[in-house]
Amino acid sequence: MVNGSDIVIVGAGSAGCVLASRLSEDPTCKVTLIEAGGAGDSNMVRRPSQFPLLWDREENWGYSTTAQRGYALRSILCQRGKGLGGSSAINAMVVIRGDPHDYDHWRDLGNPGWGWRDVLPYFIRSEDHELGASEWHGSGGPLAVTTPLSPNPVAHAFVDSAVACGHRRNADFNGEHRDGAGLYHLSIRDGVRCSTAAAYLRSAMGRPNLTVITQARALRVALDGDRACGVEVFDGTQVRRFEATHEVLLCAGAIDSPKLLMLSGIGDPEALRSHGINVRHALPAVGRHLCDHPQAGLMLALKAPMPAHASSNLAEAGLFMRSATSSGEYASDIQFHVLPQAPLIAAARGLAPTMAIATLACRPVSRGRVALRSADPLDTPLIDPAYMTSPEDLALMIESLREARRIAAAEPLARHLTAELAPGPAATSDADLERYIRGTGGCFYHPVGTCRMGPGEDAVVNAELRVRGLRGLRVVDASVMPQITSGNTNAPTIMIAEKAADLVRRAA
Repeated sequence: MVNGSDIVIVGAGSAGCVLASRLSEDPTCKVTLIEAGGAGDSNMVRRPSQFPLLWDREENWGYSTTAQRGYALRSILCQRGKGLGGSSAINAMVVIRGDPHDYDHWRDLGNPGWGWRDVLPYFIRSEDHELGASEWHGSGGPLAVTTPLSPNPVAHAFVDSAVACGHRRNADFNGEHRDGAGLYHLSIRDGVRCSTAAAYLRSAMGRPNLTVITQARALRVALDGDRACGVEVFDGTQVRRFEATHEVLLCAGAIDSPKLLMLSGIGDPEALRSHGINVRHALPAVGRHLCDHPQAGLMLALKAPMPAHASSNLAEAGLFMRSATSSGEYASDIQFHVLPQAPLIAAARGLAPTMAIATLACRPVSRGRVALRSADPLDTPLIDPAYMTSPEDLALMIESLREARRIAAAEPLARHLTAELAPGPAATSDADLERYIRGTGGCFYHPVGTCRMGPGEDAVVNAELRVRGLRGLRVVDASVMPQITSGNTNAPTIMIAEKAADLVRRAA
């Protein structure tokens, strides 16, 4: 069965929903959006405090990494959203743009049009910020951005203790200053999650020129010579082909966009042939340069449990700080997320008597890759982020745990606590902390870079997000980031899609 559109979008996640909405604003442009999951609108999705429980449900792909040598040969869960809204429907809803130098660095790597002043208007365009319109924020955009409705006392106490330890108080990490301690701004509207499906897609689904197909697994991109002409999908009963007269846009994320390229014969020739896949276009960088934010956590016993409000994202407060060895122009090297209830799955069920201060390295050096496990499109990919294989990353994580301890010992946070549970007060040396990080560390589910943007052989797409050497095919998601941003990656992914919508419209 063949269906035709001007634009076919694969993946209704943080980027795909944005593109489907923006491109279908033109009534003459026929758009088809294909999503492997379902509606992504369950009550559990809508309730912010329940997001950890989504990790064991149909809204998650259920991926995990290969055994990580930097993490004591442990496999780490790789949570990826499945359903309308994608990972924006299962994430912690933290809205962080990153550091302006992140984007100037993208530009300086050979990507004109991606500097901070180029991308800021797209961040602003996306927002309906409770602070109103300003040089930093937008009003009336699709994405609600709000402060926590009922912040936990522990969140406030952490901010006050961080300030007592010498950190700046910061009410807006996306404003004038990027460092300091404060409450996060969240993609929540009236106490309900504002995923990209809620923000962008659902209001557009009534348009006659937009077709949304759910429960349909993309198998491969159809190529006619050097031009992408459509997408083959399996809807559970049959293989269907969706023709694209103008462009195919891959928005399947940093794990599945490179997988789909490789299944289509686009990638490293030797690797493709090893799976019996016919090489259609040699592009060795596909799947390489995988990067994610590593995670370590200080676990602390509370004097009394702190139940989460239903509207809580369970990570309401945070801190951005420069490392002691930093000599660069970035505002921070380390980010903290404060969890007044932990572990998270227990917290979502209201059973957590402890708290955690989770830390990450803002711009990790470690790099891994995504590869095919087999030529079967329904097989899971091999995911190897190579966590904690860089000494620089390890040094930052050790420093972050020491700073978390210093803040936890300061008032007013200290008055809420009875003991450090992990790594424990006996773990004082760098070697002790290294063993703890390698034995218990994880990630923040921010994979990027596997279809990175750039002008050289180590890139997959150019500055217009076109797959190098092919026509009619772009990748639009976190996989195109040439370097990971300094913080949570959902808002930057939305920005990428907002900008991509203009790139596609200009080419029509």
